[in-house]
Amino acid sequence: MAKVKKIGRFDGLSEEEVKKKDSLPDYLESDLDIVFVGINPSLMAAHKGRYYAGPGNHFYKLLHASELVPKFVSFEEDCQLIKYKIGLTNIVERATRSSADLTKIEIKEGCRVVAEKLKLYKPKIAVFNGKCIYQVFAESLNVKKFDFGIQFKKIEDTAIWVVPSSSARCSNFPRMNDKLHFYQAIKRHLQFLKGEIEDADIKDYYFGGKCTQPVPAPKRLKKEETVLNNRVTEYCPQFVVMEIHDGSNKNNSQQSQNLDNNSDEEEEFSNIEDEIKSSGTSANDGRTLSSCTSNSQIPDDVDEDNLSKDCENEKANADNLSQTLKRKYVDEEEVNNKQREIKKSNTDIQKSLERFMYKKKS
Repeated sequence: MAKVKKIGRFDGLSEEEVKKKDSLPDYLESDLDIVFVGINPSLMAAHKGRYYAGPGNHFYKLLHASELVPKFVSFEEDCQLIKYKIGLTNIVERATRSSADLTKIEIKEGCRVVAEKLKLYKPKIAVFNGKCIYQVFAESLNVKKFDFGIQFKKIEDTAIWVVPSSSARCSNFPRMNDKLHFYQAIKRHLQFLKGEIEDADIKDYYFGGKCTQPVPAPKRLKKEETVLNNRVTEYCPQFVVMEIHDGSNKNNSQQSQNLDNNSDEEEEFSNIEDEIKSSGTSANDGRTLSSCTSNSQIPDDVDEDNLSKDCENEKANADNLSQTLKRKYVDEEEVNNKQREIKKSNTDIQKSLERFMYKKKS
């Protein structure tokens, strides 16, 4: 029996053959409402010859759900978006398996070309489909920090928006509904620009947040060709040319869990600190050790043994707190400051005890 040849996801074409196919055309014309900017075509998009053709990409569903288009348009009808005054373009025309395969040189050149296209066609809004895509573009505008939503920098009269990647692999926003409010806000902004609504609040168009997605370093590329950056920054790594594999790195969930754990640990430390500050009540006399650490005269009816035990307990608690600080606080300077506070507290307790003992002897 003859063996049936398995046809791959590119209908039997190899990746190299797909890469050689014609690049996606720009869908641009003057006076568009919105132009969506991507990084470069995926292999599936290049194979289909359509924008955002990857399985599970939410782009066209988001356009319809946010009412940016009156009816659903599939990736096979991407050229029809132009009649709804929506344009499409990419920073780099070359299709790759991953945007990490792009070079720094072609990305910089692509950013320059996209800026010229926006100046030429003058759309009302340019939307960068992926925060880390805009990070690449932002350097040309001398922008270092930014968040999702509308940006304070414009390209002539074109407002700039940044939204999460429409890919389903975007781990911070994996579902279509997770991204819908960004597109709905774009719709409201467009209505305001067109005079369809009168009131607009910039807060409705600006979304705080941090991009803490781990970025894998590109492989098989020289330093002069691309940026090798595997660190996570407060907003987004510099010159991240990949859509973070659209956030598919499995370390994201672990990082999120670690952040939650850190919050719990800080709360635990805060509780320990408050407990030490407020504790020290003697079971016998009902007085707190705050009276021992003050400069006021110690009452004569305080039991010496109980006071000594309480002071020793406070020292033990302080030592435990010091160990907790070492475990919980990464910042060395903060640890040192806390330890100095503990040392001063111990000194005050010791002095109070010495004054008490001296008073008893006399």
